[in-house]
Amino acid sequence: MKRLLILPLLALASASCAPQQPEEAHLRIEVTNPTLSSVGLLVDRTTAYTAELDKHGRATITLPGVEYLYARLVYGEQTRPLFIQRGDGATARFDGLHFAESLEVDGKNRAANDYLRTTTLPEGPSYDVSWDEFAQGLQEQCTGIARLLEVRGLDSLCPDFARIERLRLRYAYAQPMLVYEMGHRMMTGDTTFRVGPALTDSVRKLVVAREELADVPEYRDFLRFGIPLLLQDEGVAIENSYDRTVATMRYIGERFPDGRVKQSMLRSLALEYLQAEGVRNTGELQNLANSYLTDPRMLADYRAEISRHDLTAAGRPSPDFTAVDRTGRRYTLSDFRGKYLYIDLWASWCGPCKRELPHLKRLSERFAGREILFLGLSVDSERDDWEKALDSEELPGTQLWLDPSSSFAADYGVDGIPRFILLDKEGHIVESNMLRPSSERIDSYLESLKDI
Repeated sequence: MKRLLILPLLALASASCAPQQPEEAHLRIEVTNPTLSSVGLLVDRTTAYTAELDKHGRATITLPGVEYLYARLVYGEQTRPLFIQRGDGATARFDGLHFAESLEVDGKNRAANDYLRTTTLPEGPSYDVSWDEFAQGLQEQCTGIARLLEVRGLDSLCPDFARIERLRLRYAYAQPMLVYEMGHRMMTGDTTFRVGPALTDSVRKLVVAREELADVPEYRDFLRFGIPLLLQDEGVAIENSYDRTVATMRYIGERFPDGRVKQSMLRSLALEYLQAEGVRNTGELQNLANSYLTDPRMLADYRAEISRHDLTAAGRPSPDFTAVDRTGRRYTLSDFRGKYLYIDLWASWCGPCKRELPHLKRLSERFAGREILFLGLSVDSERDDWEKALDSEELPGTQLWLDPSSSFAADYGVDGIPRFILLDKEGHIVESNMLRPSSERIDSYLESLKDI
């Protein structure tokens, strides 16, 4: 999958002249002297769009479900901020040789984009001052930068933007509050310093659902980091990133009214964790997403990400294993390529496993000489137990002892044995939870395999 900067491209934009839908926004790109073949639009931590430039240096990026969006246009290693509004139909023009200096954005929000391109937010006050001084300093800086909206006449030129921008600035200048205690401790050496209710009260006033800010990064980040601060103040233990993600999702799921903020935050929190850490041991996260995510598009994004991490989906290359035979020779999955592979995960202590053995023997004899191999992988923790079973049981096919350090069983999510797995001739998964040898349908199933 192509990548833009460090983010997976969950959706690929299309260059299309199709009629604009009510919930969509279109951003047209026109590049003179193009030095690259594509442009990108960075939406948030989990979503980016890319579009290939045609021979004239043009492309269109279509954004579904947008009301007001702060994003970053990406050209190579350079990025520039954009404000996009539903129904805007904006056009971004630039010279590929001088992207940052030449970028202009036409449309009804041209003045807004000129403001974003030429305005830098001053840093907040120093963390070594008192809480009252710090909070007052943030408020003064926010008020000062907001005056530029009046100076540039944006209240009349781009009234929707001016209103949203004032809210964005409020959240941008509130973010330093979330790390004030840590910053004050580091700068003063007072490791016991606490602000108390004044901090949590200030944060709680801002942790509210603001539908018009659903796609504004500063607002979303404040929720992402402000909610865990409130939860810890309530006594909720948060020890790692997974705890923080789950606790924040639960807070939003239970306390926010249904709407775009709730849906988009749940989606982004889940996707951000899954993209960084994978799907293993995320049962609670998945339960929350499946319970509270109801928006069809956002639910589809979440399910696509889950599927991307499903190592055992049909058609995917099988997870590998390392196993040994009785002589100590080591085997991996590649040693069994060229024929279908019917894998039996079993153990010497497993009664149901032993009851399948006569059926497995019959099956291996039934398909002897055909394009299928039968492989037993013992999950016994002790090799001696496996070897005793080799002496006492009539075990069909090839029998190996699975290395205890192998993640093969865990990769398949095995929580009970016997477990049967069927792979094709190239080592791709046909069935991750295959019919047992005792099944009445097993013979006809195997007979139906191509070129067996």
